[in-house]
Amino acid sequence: MGSTKTTACSGALAVPEILNLILDELDMQTLLVSAQRVCHLWKTIIQETPSLQDKLFLVPRKSKINNGTRTFNPLLAAKFPTFIPENERPISRPIQCVDLTSIDFIIHKEKQSAYLRPEASWRRMLTQQPPALTLASIARVVNSHGVDLMRSKISPGHQEELRMGVIFDLTLSNPGFLFTRGVTIFHGGASPVNTPFFSSGGVIAEKYQEIVAENDIILSIERGVSPEIYNEMGVDSSSVQDEEFEDGKSEDAITRDFIHSACREAGLPMLKVRMEDYDHEP
Repeated sequence: MGSTKTTACSGALAVPEILNLILDELDMQTLLVSAQRVCHLWKTIIQETPSLQDKLFLVPRKSKINNGTRTFNPLLAAKFPTFIPENERPISRPIQCVDLTSIDFIIHKEKQSAYLRPEASWRRMLTQQPPALTLASIARVVNSHGVDLMRSKISPGHQEELRMGVIFDLTLSNPGFLFTRGVTIFHGGASPVNTPFFSSGGVIAEKYQEIVAENDIILSIERGVSPEIYNEMGVDSSSVQDEEFEDGKSEDAITRDFIHSACREAGLPMLKVRMEDYDHEP
């Protein structure tokens, strides 16, 4: 094993400029995991080369490419489907609510320890390039009294680019005991990607459209909502139907509890991000 690594880091592959060109051709998964295990030189080159860190979505992109079009992190989209949209996602495909059971380390329990480390790279990854900077949430609660709408936004004091650890922990902080999949992550801004909801007009539609236009990422939280409301939002209502309940909890809530417990056992604290009233007048 030692001789293999020595050979890999000798000759032309020991020249940083040549090695950089070779590493730039690797797919994201290989560059992130396998390549950094070859030798210290490879790991150093990957961690200290801005273009490679950009490719890994670990540093914000400074140069303007793709005509300003955002590119979503393909590795996160594969490992955390329903959190991050696919770059090639057809517009006609129904939007899915966050499905905790589809997360890679939930499907493959043997990967749990690798994911739930404070230094795990996925937590530091940007969800998109150029990076998302603003985040807000909008909660719609339908009850016997009608509809309550609560909006909040991340504190202006949070000046950093939004990374997956923040998005994941904020999503997990929402209760899941009365619904199966009650959080949807939308990507807004000047050119919203997956936000075709509430186009029928009215005050509620205007509040949704406003929060989408003004923020890069929006957590839409729905409680006690009928399938008709989901269909109006453009969300696939079949993905939010109640499933089998255990001790009065949905599968979403059970999975949520499991993740919280696993994080505590791993010593991984959930990030606390300050949110404030979106509609508060200073």
